[in-house]
Amino acid sequence: MIVIPVKSDEKTIANGFRKAPMFVFIDPKSGILVQENHFKADKSTLFFENFKKYDVDKLYVKSLGYKTYLKLKKLNIDLYLISEDIEFYTHINPDELILITDENAKHYCTMGHHNKDKFN
Repeated sequence: MIVIPVKSDEKTIANGFRKAPMFVFIDPKSGILVQENHFKADKSTLFFENFKKYDVDKLYVKSLGYKTYLKLKKLNIDLYLISEDIEFYTHINPDELILITDENAKHYCTMGHHNKDKFN
């Protein structure tokens, strides 16, 4: 299952992940489900538990924090970076996404409250 954070219109890709108003869950076999992000103000593990419930194994995102990357990695979720110029999730070409790995995560995962300079 793939998850993509979207704005309230349910099709425009959100710039962030944890505080996105909605999520689009895409299952190649059963279709698309749009769900409100009930956990956007919650810093607990419930936010991440929600993705395990849906068997999410891929996340497509425009931006992400490094600490969030580490939490998602523990859940065995592959993270892919969407180009800033793509506006709607229906325009995503998976072949053009950047896989975020341990080697490049500190470069691409720059959101959050951590000290960015210590990762350079």
